[in-house]
Amino acid sequence: MKRYGVLSLAASLGLATLSPLPAQAADDIIIGYAAAVTGMYAPYDSVDGAQCEIDRINEKGGVLGRKLRLEARDMKSDAVMAATAGQELIDLGATAILSPPSDDTSIPIAALALPHGVAVLSVGSTQVQFPAASPENAYLVPYGDNLSAGAAAEYAIKQGYKNAVLMITRDIGSYGLATPEYFGAAFEHLGGKVLKRINYNTGLSDYRAQLAEIQAMDPKPDVIFGGFITPDGAVFPRQFMAAGLDKITFMGTDGYDDPGILEIAGDSAKMIKFVTHGFPAPGSALEEFYTDCTKRGYKIQNIFFGLAGESVLVVKTAIEAAGSAEPAAVNAAIKEIKDMKGITTDSITYKDRGGVPIKRMAVVEVVNGKFSKIQDILPEYVPAP
Repeated sequence: MKRYGVLSLAASLGLATLSPLPAQAADDIIIGYAAAVTGMYAPYDSVDGAQCEIDRINEKGGVLGRKLRLEARDMKSDAVMAATAGQELIDLGATAILSPPSDDTSIPIAALALPHGVAVLSVGSTQVQFPAASPENAYLVPYGDNLSAGAAAEYAIKQGYKNAVLMITRDIGSYGLATPEYFGAAFEHLGGKVLKRINYNTGLSDYRAQLAEIQAMDPKPDVIFGGFITPDGAVFPRQFMAAGLDKITFMGTDGYDDPGILEIAGDSAKMIKFVTHGFPAPGSALEEFYTDCTKRGYKIQNIFFGLAGESVLVVKTAIEAAGSAEPAAVNAAIKEIKDMKGITTDSITYKDRGGVPIKRMAVVEVVNGKFSKIQDILPEYVPAP
């Protein structure tokens, strides 16, 4: 029987009333996690990833001689529930709070946490609008959308792609709106041309209207870029392949880093390439993390399992640098992190980055129905946020 974190199970039950803590846990350092355990953002969060890293740290003696304890609450992919979960974690005395994978769900938590000096780190969000909204205490653990979109554009240009279409959606916050525009800005800066912007809504099973627009174009795009999530990122290439447009490449960023894409897209998954946070290549820290956590009974869903572990590692690094688990001291220490060895990548820097870290990324494609890394990448040109 596979073991799922006890707190993951508790989180799935919602905002449960906590039972009294055992005496031996009174001195634990609490890391809060307002997680998308359920709802549309659930594939992009991982309570189990955070809990596994805490297990590993505690086995080695904890931090400053104290154990870490994860307190997770399911915010159900809802902004109002996120604020409720965030307030409960603040009231528990969390040293830092891990937050959901979107700006509209993380911003309310950061606003509530700011008067208490509590740092809020989004485990899955790549939206630079989040730290910009609360620059004193808000951080991304992943890269920013402008960095990954710039990397995708650089890779596309080097593949000889000349013409692009941007797919735009308002349904998933700035990820669906701004990320394609970052790609477009970098693509044109590097010599490509954006032919058209096409709107769509997420969660549909039929994109014939958007397909018809592209069928009527002359020239047709070499690449279609969007802030795709599951299932849309798979439905688009499947329907385009069925219409005979299988020479077009679909590109995106970490929204594609979900194994569910492979099953839904089927053979059309070979049309997909994306930039993501890392890849469990042999000998990598991410591979070691996945292997160790699997042995511990955890189920690895996707890259966000690694990012959740990396979030805990950032907090641990800051606590050690500050020599204290006091929230304001930890918050200040995160701002000074430079060249920290992570789990998904070999170097993370927050110093002078405004809450958006600089990180090396991976370009991934689908080969024989499996994700396969093409290369690591850190783009030379990054569009302004």
